[in-house]
Formats: sequence, C-alpha cells, structure tokens
Amino acid sequence: MKFKSILAAIAFLAAGSASATVLNFDDLTDMEYGNGFPLLGNMAYDGTNLTYVQSGFQVTLHAPNSAPGTANIGEGTFEPQTFNWRDGISNGTDTYMTLTRVGGGKFNLNGFDYFVDDTSDVSADGMSVGAIIGPATWTTGLTGISELRLTVDAYGFAQVDNIDVTAAQGAVPLPGTLALMLGGLAAGGLARRRRA
Repeated sequence: MKFKSILAAIAFLAAGSASATVLNFDDLTDMEYGNGFPLLGNMAYDGTNLTYVQSGFQVTLHAPNSAPGTANIGEGTFEPQTFNWRDGISNGTDTYMTLTRVGGGKFNLNGFDYFVDDTSDVSADGMSVGAIIGPATWTTGLTGISELRLTVDAYGFAQVDNIDVTAAQGAVPLPGTLALMLGGLAAGGLARRRRA
C-alpha cells in the first residue's frame, strides 16, 4: 500500500469518527428558567450569564445589563423545548446568545431552526455571517468556528432549536489513537522498504 493511500485511509477514519449532534432542548419542559424559577442540573447562572449544556456544547444567554438574579430564558416565546429569550425587561438590554464547545475548541455548524420577531445578527468568531428574521431554518454551513453569536434588537425576542453541530476535525488525537496511527504508519513504511 502506498504511503499516500495509508494517509488517505487514516484521514477517512478520523473524519468518520465525528458524529453530528442536534441540540434539541427537549429537557426544557417548563415555560421559564431563571428569574426566580429553578434551573436544571445542566444549567448555571453566574450573575451575568445563564448557561445550558447538552452533548458537549454550551448555549449561553449573556445578560450584562440584567438586575442581579433576573436573567432568564423562556420569556421570549414561552415555548417549551426551545432556547428562547427576550432582550430588555427582566434580562436588561443588549442580551445575546452564544454557542461554544464545553472547554473550548472548534466546531462545525450545519444549521438550526429559529424564530425572531425582528432582524437578528448572526456572527461567527466575531465576524457577521448574516441576518435572520421570522420563523425559518439557517442552512448556511459554518466550519471550524469556536463561537456562534445571535443578537436581537432592543426589546425583541429570539428562539432557537435543533442546532445541528459536529466537533471540528483537526483536533489533536487522543494518546491511544496517536499511537495506533503512528504504528500503522511505521508498519506501512517497513513494508514499503522491504519491497524496495
């Protein structure tokens, strides 16, 4: 087997190891979380940010101008099993949502469902990549990003659901995987050398 063929096979196997994850928020069954309403075990509030964790990804409502203890999700559309929020009122103004991997790292965004009452800016790693309005689905794939951000206009609301993501390839392999890959390369090189 040629060296390039071995590398291609390893790349194919590594690419196949990543699987898509859909953040569906199915455990958000109450109308509101935060602002005096209890949080789930996979949620946390640090005084400014209300976070939700699912399948290795973190969705965070940033509410920098909310009064202490008042930031909440669910007030946007009051629709359970979605991540929704309203700018202003108890959340204060200038709220926004981010999607990141738990512990950091790159990911690929395949799409998500949304409902916003006014234009919402979508940015990736600090660069605007589009705007959304109304109920629809975002289908523009974004690869190798570390943060997705959605903002809404003052006193507007937004709702997201079914966020389809995968961890980006190119991460450093786990030590055991690295040893297997190097062993395979060495065996391929030895076999090639014996033929010559």
